[in-house]
Amino acid sequence: MKDIPILILHGWNLSAEKFEPLQIEFRKRGYKVYCPDLPGFGKSEFPEKPLFLVDYVNFIKDFLSKNKLDKVIIIGHSFGGRISIKMTYKKPNLVQSLILTGAPGAMPIPKCKVVFFILLAKVGKEVFKLPFFKFFQDKARIFLYKIARASDYYNTDEKMQETFKNIVRENLEPSLSKINVPTLLLWGREDKIIPLWVAEKMNKLIKNSSLSIINDARHGAPWTHPKEFVNEVEKFLEKVKRAD
Repeated sequence: MKDIPILILHGWNLSAEKFEPLQIEFRKRGYKVYCPDLPGFGKSEFPEKPLFLVDYVNFIKDFLSKNKLDKVIIIGHSFGGRISIKMTYKKPNLVQSLILTGAPGAMPIPKCKVVFFILLAKVGKEVFKLPFFKFFQDKARIFLYKIARASDYYNTDEKMQETFKNIVRENLEPSLSKINVPTLLLWGREDKIIPLWVAEKMNKLIKNSSLSIINDARHGAPWTHPKEFVNEVEKFLEKVKRAD
């Protein structure tokens, strides 16, 4: 299985640099690893207009083509997991296996909260222009976005804020049952951002999937527990190999 490259897709407001511990661990064990900075993050350029999930999928397709990669094992973390789900559903021929970690595939924010958040963003923008509220705007925004469970929205530029809203609007649940490639849901037991129940729900919806848990790990399991993470991935890939 080491002849198939690994493609790591990072989470929102992160970059390839954050996943360096995981990349190093995979390379130590003989894997070829790619981890591009997604548009709008890390060393990549900011997009000229707000993006949708399909734009990120197209970016990955172009990245695979430029690097002459016919098939990859995808590891999608958080937002990168949403890209991975859509990519696997739309282009299964490019994905040998799928590994999701801390990925909100089964919407962790109820639809009513998403609507509330989008309205909040629109109304809040006007409210915080008022002289009385201007002084408190930064602290108030952080607090309100945390209530909406969308704090990643804060501290991004306007185009990326619109991109974030486009991303959270898209419901990926119907796509999960259509994924047929071998899938591992690899979760930190203490993940408070995308709780374990989300992984359990996705495990029921994705036909050929299994769930593994890293104890004491949180949302950042790929870089805080790289050895344990790679151990679980290798166990999974060995099972996939035997099944073939």
